[in-house]
Amino acid sequence: MIFDAPQVERLTGPFGCALTVDVEEWYHTCLVPDYVHPEGRPALPHELDWLLPELLEMLHEARCTATFFVLGEVAERLPRRVRQIAEAGHEVGSHGYLHLRACERSPQAFLVDLRRSKALLEDLVGEPVLGFRAPEWSLRSLGSSRLPRVAEAGFLYDSSLNPCAFSGRPTNPRFAYRVILDGLNGLDGLKGAGPRRELLEFPPLTFGGPLRLPAGSWTGRLVNPERLVRATLDHLDEGGLPLAVVHPWEVSGRPTPGPLRGLARFVHETGRPGFETRFRELLAAFRWTSVRAAACLEQEYTAQPAVSRRAG
Repeated sequence: MIFDAPQVERLTGPFGCALTVDVEEWYHTCLVPDYVHPEGRPALPHELDWLLPELLEMLHEARCTATFFVLGEVAERLPRRVRQIAEAGHEVGSHGYLHLRACERSPQAFLVDLRRSKALLEDLVGEPVLGFRAPEWSLRSLGSSRLPRVAEAGFLYDSSLNPCAFSGRPTNPRFAYRVILDGLNGLDGLKGAGPRRELLEFPPLTFGGPLRLPAGSWTGRLVNPERLVRATLDHLDEGGLPLAVVHPWEVSGRPTPGPLRGLARFVHETGRPGFETRFRELLAAFRWTSVRAAACLEQEYTAQPAVSRRAG
């Protein structure tokens, strides 16, 4: 169901650069339904138990921190790794409990999933989990009836609305913004006293100007890192918060350990050869931090002019 789109207010910086990691296995692709539904999933090899320590070491060497959006079923299987993420100074966010498209679930089932994942992660890391990202950007648009459920579940911010075609909508804003949820038709549960009535939204970085190509996924893996560096600088100069996205399997430098076919294989494999090196170059270009740190979420937002980060 689509509701009237809520009002939005652009957030003003200056901001830092945010790096985000979707913590999921190679097989967590909604393009293969049997892989994401645990009850029908065949026996598949896991990688995260050794990929996560490698990625943490890579970020330590680059002196970067990140927000790790952790899938609940992964956290339940690898609680020690989730604690290690937090102990290394990174932010832990939620990627939901199961890697299912939010737009294909009822709002109530989605809310139950949100609360389950948030409670599990908070129990593991011992602090509030502020952020959420839907699997496969599957909130899709501001008119999604599931978006207010993210606030209802107690999250401060969301990072699910991609300003690109297919996985999101080109009409979604490119810059960080506040979503005002009060007064939406059909959302009486969010009126008056009770759950939070607004949500901060942090969209992923794009490049290619009006084409709005995702800086993550296969499009970002294919290009020279300099293209993404320029896109990051441009976004900063416009007063935005550049937000990069990566998956642990993308930077492993190893072949995929199981079968993928058709579109799922194309999305997963395109641009992967040599991407570990290109990703390290991107890491070296900026001081990447978590969403919480880049957006100064522990402080009040104040309107300040954007400051250019370009040399000279």
